[in-house]
Amino acid sequence: MTGTNSQGPKQLFWGLLRAQAVATFIIAIGMAVFGSSEQILIALWGGSISVIAYAWAGYQLWMHPKNRLAQRHASAAVRAEVGKIVILLLLFWLTLKEWPATRDSNALILFAAFFFAQLVGWIWLAQRLASDPQSEAQPQSNAATSQPSERSDTE
Repeated sequence: MTGTNSQGPKQLFWGLLRAQAVATFIIAIGMAVFGSSEQILIALWGGSISVIAYAWAGYQLWMHPKNRLAQRHASAAVRAEVGKIVILLLLFWLTLKEWPATRDSNALILFAAFFFAQLVGWIWLAQRLASDPQSEAQPQSNAATSQPSERSDTE
């Protein structure tokens, strides 16, 4: 995830957050049709938890100026993932502790909105990175295809 799209890291960062925000609003609109006003807020908050956590991770990976240095890519990725998990756990814990309406059947709405935003973000990011000819996956696949030919030369 530390590789950049040909459009640049800012486009990846903001595009990912936009995709998750749109997904959050789509699930909230669905709740507006079928649910109560509190369920709409729960759906909005569930998706927002995903957006907040990914904002931290994306900032660490793509926007923080010092994390663009090659020697900091691994530590930036670790900080991004650990920070994202801590943020997710903390926000879910606070939500379930302080908002009693999220403890009953509305918890399904909270988690469904969260997972929908996550899924849309993953799909959006996978499409952008797969379409980038300079993504990190391409050199690994080239290295894997060249290894068998080297082995056949030595045998």
